[in-house]
This record gives sequence, C-alpha cells and structure tokens, in this order.
Amino acid sequence: MPLGTVSGHKPLTFDLMIMADDKPPSSRIQCSFKLANWSLYRHILNEKLMQWNVNRQIVSTNDIDEYTTFISESIVAAARSAIPQSSGKINIEISPVTKHLINLKHQFYLSWKKYDVGKNQYYRTREQLTLSLRNDRITRLKRIFHALTTKQMNTGKVWALIRKYHNKRTKQKITSVLKYKQFIVNSDLEKANMFATYFENDIYTSTPDTSAFHIHVSEVVKKIKKSISTSSINASSINTSSITTSSINSQSFQAITPKELKLILKQLPDSAPGPDNVHNRCLRNFTKSLIDHLLNLMNASLRLGYVPSSWKTAFIILLLKPGKDRSQVSSYRPISLLSCVGKVLEKIIKQRLSTELKRRNILPRHQAGFLEGKSTMYNILRLNRCAQQALDRNHHAAVIFFDIKSAFDSVWHDGLIYKRNDFRIPVYIIRWIISFLCKRTAQIELENQLSHLFEIKSGTPQGSPLSPLLYILFTSDSMNSIPSQVDYGLFADDTAIFTSSNTTSRVRDRLQESIDQFVLWCHSWKLVIQPTKTELIHFSPRPRKKYSNPIHLKVSNTDIRPQPSTRYLGIIFDKQLRWQEHVKHIETRIQSRINLLRFLNRITPDSNEKIMLNIYKSLIRPILTYGYSVLLHAEDKIWNRLQIAQNKSIRAALNIPHFVSTTYIHQITNIPYIRSYATNLTERALTRSQQLEDTVTEQNLISLLN
Repeated sequence: MPLGTVSGHKPLTFDLMIMADDKPPSSRIQCSFKLANWSLYRHILNEKLMQWNVNRQIVSTNDIDEYTTFISESIVAAARSAIPQSSGKINIEISPVTKHLINLKHQFYLSWKKYDVGKNQYYRTREQLTLSLRNDRITRLKRIFHALTTKQMNTGKVWALIRKYHNKRTKQKITSVLKYKQFIVNSDLEKANMFATYFENDIYTSTPDTSAFHIHVSEVVKKIKKSISTSSINASSINTSSITTSSINSQSFQAITPKELKLILKQLPDSAPGPDNVHNRCLRNFTKSLIDHLLNLMNASLRLGYVPSSWKTAFIILLLKPGKDRSQVSSYRPISLLSCVGKVLEKIIKQRLSTELKRRNILPRHQAGFLEGKSTMYNILRLNRCAQQALDRNHHAAVIFFDIKSAFDSVWHDGLIYKRNDFRIPVYIIRWIISFLCKRTAQIELENQLSHLFEIKSGTPQGSPLSPLLYILFTSDSMNSIPSQVDYGLFADDTAIFTSSNTTSRVRDRLQESIDQFVLWCHSWKLVIQPTKTELIHFSPRPRKKYSNPIHLKVSNTDIRPQPSTRYLGIIFDKQLRWQEHVKHIETRIQSRINLLRFLNRITPDSNEKIMLNIYKSLIRPILTYGYSVLLHAEDKIWNRLQIAQNKSIRAALNIPHFVSTTYIHQITNIPYIRSYATNLTERALTRSQQLEDTVTEQNLISLLN
C-alpha cells in the first residue's frame, strides 16, 4: 500500500493482515418445522423413551435431574432425526433478472477498480439492480397477499404479513463498545460477561437485612425450610384417579392427572426453547409414552419438592430499551429463555394455585393483573368513575401512580416464603416453590457467545408463567394500611391510589397518609419506589384556579407536583377528563398503520376486499376503541375525531376516493360508526361482567350507559 507519492518523498509500503474471528455456532437448535415429519418424530421418540427402566423409582433429587436430562435428550434426538435443521438465515428468493444484474454489477466494479473502465456502467447497473430488487419484493408480497384469499384469517398468515411490513423486527446489534462503571470492553464474549456481572451485582442481588423485622423474617424462614425439609410425603398414598384442583387445600400431595397435563400441552404457544433445546411444538406432538414419562417426572418433582436444576437455568437475550444509550449495560432489557418442559409444570401449579386463591378470596379485591376474568379496563373504569363523579359535584379528586424499581426482579424470597402462613398454601407446594426460587442461574447469550454462569438471588423468575402470581401474592397486603376513604387499583406492579373530597386539603392529607404507609410497607418488604417516575394528577373543577392548599405531595422526601396528563394502563388521563391528549395519541399511533393499508392497496390493485377490511379490524380498530367505555361521555368532537380516523382507515383499506360519502362507505362495508360500535362493546362487556358476577365492573358500566 503506497503512501507519500508527493515529489521528493520516497513511497512507504506496508501490508495489513486483518483477521475476523468466526462467529461461533449457536447453542440453540433452529428447526424448519414446516418440513417436519411428525409421524417419524413420534416413532423415534417412543423408541428413545423405551430405553428408560419403567420399574425404576424416583426417590432422590439426583434421580429427578437424571430423569429430566433423559426426557429432554430423547425429545431433542427425535427432533434432530425428523425435523430438518435451519441455518437461521433468511433465504430471499430473487428473479433471474436480479441475479444477472448482480453479476454484471460485480463485473463492472472489478473492471472499474482494476482497469479504470466501466465506472458509468457500474452505477447504471446498480440503479437497475435497486429497481429489480424492489420489484422482487413487491412480487413476493403479492404472492403472500393473494395466498390469504385461500386461508382463514386466524391461521396466522395475516399477522405474519402485518409483522413483516409494519412491526419490522430488525435484529438488534449491541454497540461496538460497552461500558460498565469504569470498565470498557469490545469483544462479544467480554460484553456477555460484562452484562452477566451487571445483572448479578446490580439487579438480581439480595438486599441486606436493615431492620429487626428483616432479621425476624429470615429467622422464621430458616425454621420453615428446616421443618419442610425434614417432612416427607408417602409416595404410596398418591391417588391419581380422583384429583381435582379444588382439593388443593389438602396437605396431602395431589398428583397431576393425564387430563390436566394434556390440556396444558395442547395450548402451548410457539415460544422460543430454553437451554435444553426442547421446543413447544415437540411437546404439542406428544405421545402416550411421553405423557407417562412427564407425569412420572412432574409428580416426582412435586412429591419430593425439588425442581430440576436444568429447569432453573436460563439463557438471557437482551433488547435495547427505547431511546436509551447503546453503550450502557443498564439500557438493555433482559429476556429469559427457560425450559419449555419446566414451564409446563409451572402452568399447572399456577392453575391450581389461582383456583384455590380465588375460591378463598385471598387476592386483593382490586388486583386485576394476570387474573382470569379481569383486564386493564377494571381499574380504568374505577378511576374514571371516581374522577367523573367528583367533577360532576364540583369536588376534587386526585390519583398518584407509583413506579417500583425492578418490581419483579426485587421480590424478597424470604419475604414471599414468610407470607405462606397468611395464604395457607399446602406444604407440598411451599416446598416446591422454595426449590423453584433458590439457586437459580443464568447466562447471557450475545452473538452466540455465552457468558459465565451467575446466580439469581432475588426476584421472581423472568419468563416463568408462575412469576406474576407469585408477585401478586407477595404484594397482596400492600394496601392494607391505607385510609378507608382512599381507594386503589393494582395491575401487577402498576399501583394507583386515588380519592376525592370537597376540599383540596382533605384530598392531599389522605393521599399523603396513604403514600407514607405504602412507602413504609415497601421498606419492610425490600421494595424501592422511584419518586422521579411517580406521577400525580389533580382532577379539578376549576383547573386554572390557584388554591391556597394545593395538592402537593412527598414521596421519600421528593416533591410530587400535579401533571396535566399522564398515561395509565394505556389510557391518557387528563385533569378534566376531556380526552384530547388520548385521542391525539391514537391519531399519531394509527398513522403508520393507515400508510401500511395504502401500501398494500398500491402494490395489489386487485386485493381482496374482505381481507383488507379484516386487516383494518385487526390492526387499527382495536386502537380506536381501546378504553371505549370511559369515552362514552366524552364530547362530540372527541368522537368526531375518532370517526374521521376510522373513515381514513377504511378509505385506505379499500382505496376509496375522498369524494365518496362516509354514509355510503359504511353501507357497503357493513361497518358501524365508531361510537355505535363502542356502545355495543360496552353492552357486551356489561353482559360478560354479569356472567362473571363482577359487580364492580357491572356498576361502572351501567353508570356509563345511563
């Protein structure tokens, strides 16, 4: 490489040897399930499982670990033989014209660089190649789109199309340089280990005992663990013929039944496998032999109160948080990949536990997170009614929204076990949960590199079906000490406290007392509130008036001032319930989706009308109607804006010109006006709440419909 060719200087030549390390293969198996031979898979699986001695008794934790490994390896071996492996790369089909242009471009480029001829031909060919690739992309999309005409809308084809051309999931690349404290690294393995160090030391770490209560809890839990470890359950007393989930309150071990297991397996989603490489699709294609082995393994796990170590190990992949600095380790959200076999047992435990807790009314009345029959609308309706009634009476209402730092990751294990006396959970489940929480480990997976193994010492396992319920149990008494005049709403870790009165001073005093009690509870149970992310709204009949006793609050010595609006469970509440900010957010959010409909119509002029309308109903209308009930009493101009948004969407879906009347559009599409549709949804929600005997939601909906 010559340098310094200026006259009077001798040229300097040197060689640079640049080498790139080959990317290591992924430890996870990627399969082409479209080409799977499931008959062959089941045949091989049965042969593999026959190698286990059916007369062998599972009497120790080592037996469980060995049995777990045998079942997992049998499933993986059958999958390797019957399901072709995928390279993980996406092979895009291109036309012969495009292939020819690619070859021409390479030829002209080499000619230009080597002989200094062909420059113009190179740039001209490159432009032609760009157009050809675009035409290939449109052709592929047309093929997919026309294939939808022969498919049902619930086959997943439509959602695959939407994800491909709207929610484009590009692979996230970690920055070339990663920083943590005073350290800087740049290789993939070093980055993975740095992330592991960060999560081990800063996130999944146990908080030291700082009070006499903490010490008391730790001592009690030690006694609980000791007493449970010395107790045993006689395996011969297991009765699998008459097991029901309602009998969970018995202290005797209740075995899992084939019916219970099959129901879970049939409903498994297509989620990513964990470190054992067992995919849910393989579990869904179960055989009788696999059912027998899984029942034997899972019942042994419950009987001995031991969770296999392979089920407690996670691979963690990282996603960049929106708007965060790529070079900081704290800017990434961990996503845990756990064993799919282990999650099956966790789902069974969750179902049993949920049924019993609901039957005995143990869970907080106004906790709506991850519970059957409840949704985000439960607490949205309650907060809206409190604020609306106060404004109608010229009273004041206020709500404060708390943000708990790393809520699920900060659950105190000893505290959760300590509360088991309040829940009266059967001993065999307590023993199993203790094993489920302790000695969990994880590895960071980054560009197919695995970090060192680190221990998770706090929190409910991320990605586990059981974790949300355990968190709800842990926080079930968090609102017990707030004043009776103050109400609350819980959705997992989203906490809202609200009240109303005819004076601002009463509202302020009640909320401040509630805040102090909640902060004290959090300190007792090792949770941390983030005051900077805590928000307050004052619903005032006279928002411009300056009150002598304003509603100013303190959270951990941090002043909290009222905000004009804030987002709660997907709804933007403003201080007068005018909903203008909420509608503005909706209009902004659906614009890209409207553009997608226009794009689909542009490239497929003969598109199917039914499919386009169904895409609109799936992609845009749920956004327009989310929170439909609380908007029923909104001003007409709010509904006019929503109706305009629907009109634009339908026009885009069917490529209808602007001069066609809105009335005619709704007639030919048989789509109701948005306000009528929202009213109909509210009436259906009312009927459902009556069927579920949800009197709180029923009363709130009746007040909105009247």
